[in-house]
Amino acid sequence: MDRETLLGHMTAALGAIEDPRFYQTERGFQGELLAELKKAIPAEFLPEKAVVEQEYQKHFESHGLKIRPDIIVHEPFDENRHGSRRDGNHAVVEIKRAATPKKSADDFESLINMMELLNYRFGIFINIASEATRAEQVPAEWRDRIVCFAVSLRDGRPHVIRSEA
Repeated sequence: MDRETLLGHMTAALGAIEDPRFYQTERGFQGELLAELKKAIPAEFLPEKAVVEQEYQKHFESHGLKIRPDIIVHEPFDENRHGSRRDGNHAVVEIKRAATPKKSADDFESLINMMELLNYRFGIFINIASEATRAEQVPAEWRDRIVCFAVSLRDGRPHVIRSEA
C-alpha cells in the first residue's frame, strides 16, 4: 500500500467533514471520518482483503495490549494467510480533540506501543478542533513513521494541516 496515496485519501476525507457537530467530540468525528474514508479510498487501492475500520476488539490475551486505536487499515487476521496478528497491519489512526502538548505526548506513546506490538507500518495522529498538529511531540526516532494532522473549521470550512516532524 502506497503511504502517500493513503495520506492523500486521508487529507481528502478530513477536508470533507464540514458539520461543526463532528468537531465537538472525538467519537463523533471518528464515525464521520470513517464514513468519509470509505468514500475517499477506492476499493482497488487497498491490498487484498484489507479494510478500514474502527477498532473495537483489542484483547490483551490476543494482541498484547489493552489500548484501542480509533481507526485501522489492516487485513483482518486469518490463520491461513497470516503467521500472527502482527501481519497485514498497515496503518493505525489516533484521534484527539484539541490535544495539549502533554496529552498528545501521551497519545504518541500509545500510538508507538500499538505500532511496535502489532507491526503497523505507520501511524497517523489527528488533532481535531485545532490548528496544532503536535508533530513536535513525536519522539525523534519515530518521526519517519508518524504523520500528524490538525483539522478545524475556518469560516465554516474544513482547514487541514499536515505535518511530519
